Amino acid sequence: MPKLIDYPRTSYAGAWELAEVVDDTGGKCEIETAARKLNRKVSGSFKAIIGSAVKFGLLTSKRELLSVTTLYKRIKHAYDKKEELLFHREAFLTPPLFSQICRKFRLRELPVQMLDVMLIREFGVEEINAQGVAKAFVEGCRMVNLLDERNTMADIDASAGQLQPRRELSTPVLAQTSFSPSQPANNENSRPALEDESPNGTPRNSGVFGQVDPEAQPTGQRPVSDAVANLFGLFNSNAEENLLVHPVATSNVDIEEKTPAPIQVENSIEADYPVREPDSTPKPPAFASNTTFSFELKISGPGLNSILSIVEEEDILIAQALLEKVRRQLRNKEH
Repeated sequence: MPKLIDYPRTSYAGAWELAEVVDDTGGKCEIETAARKLNRKVSGSFKAIIGSAVKFGLLTSKRELLSVTTLYKRIKHAYDKKEELLFHREAFLTPPLFSQICRKFRLRELPVQMLDVMLIREFGVEEINAQGVAKAFVEGCRMVNLLDERNTMADIDASAGQLQPRRELSTPVLAQTSFSPSQPANNENSRPALEDESPNGTPRNSGVFGQVDPEAQPTGQRPVSDAVANLFGLFNSNAEENLLVHPVATSNVDIEEKTPAPIQVENSIEADYPVREPDSTPKPPAFASNTTFSFELKISGPGLNSILSIVEEEDILIAQALLEKVRRQLRNKEH
């Protein structure tokens, strides 16, 4: 069974150039199209660049189709150069091997001259790939400012904490309309007289929606503070009395008649329905959150020692790839 190579064999700069070409074609393109735009042929060396771009988290490759990832879009649409550099570091440290080397030599001098030998002996890199991987690691570290002129490695955990939480737009929740009257009544005696009732308590309407007795005289009292509640007969806050006062027949009535508009009676007198005055005071949204949920997955073992931050849904693909590697190692151990 061939050994699974989970580290990039080419430089980060080449992987980024390939990702930019894919992005220029609309974010997706075939492998042959990307090779043609780079004036290259689909050979083993070009597929090695594709593999590096996938391992850096800049591209995904599925059925000969390349697509840019969310991490690439974060780098492309960074707010400033500082945020862009931090996202470049996140992409460069996506391969577990590179993050392990950075943590091993944190705030120490990196043995650049013998890095290929160290990769073979301590990190299990194949001898045929060790020199290329060592060169790609050193060049990438200098590109993202993790290695200074004295070959001293920076603290990647401290630099990761400099990244500000990602900005998100909050979605305000619309306030619900309340039908409760402004003056609740405890019994029938305290309930105010309504315009749709006669003095003895019987309804004046004829039983058909929109028809009012022309002999009915207004009482001068406002039944409720909500026109919609008055329209549907929600006249009392009591649960037992919060019912329609009279039957409503809507079989032959158009839907537009149900809106709380003034009702025209037979003698062309406009019925005075109370209308709630709009509240000019702006209400804050019920929920506005800028909280970003983040999860961390730590995997350590033979050839693995990585802490993966899962923020976006597409980050789960990287976690699944790490778990798939663990599963293969366990299967090989059993056989």
